[in-house]
Amino acid sequence: MSSVEYHYPVIGRKGTGGVFDRLPIETLEKDYPYQFALFILAFTAVQRRPDAPKVMEEPAATFMEIASIHGRPFIEWAGDRNKDTSSDYSATDKKDTNPVPARFGGYCNHGAVVFPTWHRPYVMLLEQAIGNVADQLAHDIEANNPHECGVWLKAAKELRFPYWDWAEKNVSENGLPPVLYEERVEIVAAGGQKQIVDNPLSFFSFVDGIPSDFADETLRTGQVAYFSKWHRTYRYATTANPEGSNIDQLQKAFKAGAKDLRNKVAQLFAVNDDEDSALAWDEFSNHTTQSKREMDNYNSGSLEGVHDAVHTLAGGTGHMGAPDYAGFDPLFFLHHSNVDRLLALWEWCYTEYWMDNGYELNGKSYPWTQQLGTYAQVYNAQLLPDGPLQPFRTEQGDYWTSSQARFLHAGAYPKYYSYPEFSGIKVDRAAMSSDERALARKKVAAYYGFDPQTTAQQVAAPAWTQLPVPDKDHPAVPAGHSVIPEYRTFAVHVRLLEHAFNSSYSFQLYHKGNDNSASQLIGSVAVFARPDHSPCKACTLRREAGTVIHGIIPIPPALIESIMKSNADGKTTATFDQTLAHIKGEFFGKIVDANGSELARAEGGIETPQIPSHQTTSRNVTPIEISLVSTAVAEHAEDKDRPIYICDWQHHDGVFSGGWLATHPAAA
Repeated sequence: MSSVEYHYPVIGRKGTGGVFDRLPIETLEKDYPYQFALFILAFTAVQRRPDAPKVMEEPAATFMEIASIHGRPFIEWAGDRNKDTSSDYSATDKKDTNPVPARFGGYCNHGAVVFPTWHRPYVMLLEQAIGNVADQLAHDIEANNPHECGVWLKAAKELRFPYWDWAEKNVSENGLPPVLYEERVEIVAAGGQKQIVDNPLSFFSFVDGIPSDFADETLRTGQVAYFSKWHRTYRYATTANPEGSNIDQLQKAFKAGAKDLRNKVAQLFAVNDDEDSALAWDEFSNHTTQSKREMDNYNSGSLEGVHDAVHTLAGGTGHMGAPDYAGFDPLFFLHHSNVDRLLALWEWCYTEYWMDNGYELNGKSYPWTQQLGTYAQVYNAQLLPDGPLQPFRTEQGDYWTSSQARFLHAGAYPKYYSYPEFSGIKVDRAAMSSDERALARKKVAAYYGFDPQTTAQQVAAPAWTQLPVPDKDHPAVPAGHSVIPEYRTFAVHVRLLEHAFNSSYSFQLYHKGNDNSASQLIGSVAVFARPDHSPCKACTLRREAGTVIHGIIPIPPALIESIMKSNADGKTTATFDQTLAHIKGEFFGKIVDANGSELARAEGGIETPQIPSHQTTSRNVTPIEISLVSTAVAEHAEDKDRPIYICDWQHHDGVFSGGWLATHPAAA
């Protein structure tokens, strides 16, 4: 609570003369040396590093203040001081701390339909802070170097916050680019000279001390995240005084998970264009999917679900892997800038899909809610398109709304940024027709690896002949379409308890391999969860009824083909049921903690022996569902360039019929 009102509006880069693109961080570093130099210097300044350039400072726009908005410390942001705190979180109020899970004390919205829209003005806020400092720096440089007049100020005006596309094809080979983890970086200085400076993208130092409510978190495996002792942010650190982040472990994790990230992004752009608007937005926007019922087996994944996986891959036991602390890692904002880019591409392709005022099922209306509350929202607060996105205010003094956060909407608020053209899409310019949108989304899906028309022509026909597909007259097949014969897509549908381990964890799906190849990670579903320190003794049982995280793991067609070929005897053709059994039998699964340490394991297959009851996982941590699903794919009969149509969703029951073996006491 504040004795005076003070509001720092989020206006982005207003006053810079136009709309300019947010660039990939690699492109910014390589091709825009003046913008990159200003970005590095300005980011250093808002982090208030000891060697940072001295600039006029807005207290609400320091990195410490901005990062604090997301989670801890659970306090009012300096840019939104209010006398009225009727719905504010209080660490001493039992209504906020006693329920299990306890009310979230940060401002951020997770597990709700406003997840993508809330984070949009959040990234804009840091973009604004860095841009304002870059303006000051450029003015000073040109004042002291008249021969460079017009170079630096132009670069400052065009500078926008960069993004890192972690779903690019080269990430599986290269991992993170060096600029995201090396602690020193080369920039151009006045006069064209090169200069080596501290890299503000590698970590953030708590220059004013560690906030008092930062607390160490002990994982169920006994590993400790020393948040109360770490004076800077780390990625994959396991000691109280590490020399630095464990970059080798970071890179290994990202390289292993990159292909799955890519597959998940592709699936987001394979959503059919005749879905219910609100239901489609719900499934795309967040990992809890409030409108999903237990019998609903279709799932294209969610933007938040992919986002969660990046957090766990990047953080380990470090700050990025914990929701309360993630905002302090500078990588957080490059990650979320890419999340925002994917949102912008998706809303351009699927203009009609939106959260609306709620959803309908069987003729009954339901509201969207924020189940666990936030610093500014009470439990189960209703979420509306024109509801407030605290703590971000517009220039008029009102809170941003989800409607204002959209691109290409009549009520959209100016943002002054765009993204480079991608697959024919310029996100701040509306498509001329629905056909243009359809063609573009097909290109986006193909770019990230989902192109079933091409794949169906490449697979060996004999191995796929037993796969059933509906005929063109089937009610699931839209008019004017024909089903691609002898071809189906496969995925594993996952439902996990958010608070099973009281911290972030993941389910990982593996292919067992064979005599000629080692086992390999297929993909994962991450639970990006905060710990709950509520004093309630019944917390374990009550968490059973807690939030469920939904996710999918697309199975690469090449792997499906390999499995079918390896199980063919060359004499008889397997039935579809036999093929499903073969696929499941080639899988095994793990549950791992934030650092990748195994907690439980399961073997796939319908003939897998049952795990003895005294060795199984506790029902409080056992996955709710790990099932195999498949779909047929229909294409337009006359125009093969139009997007494919996903149809005939089939649920093929659980993958791990033998149960889960607790390989660590934490899972027992």
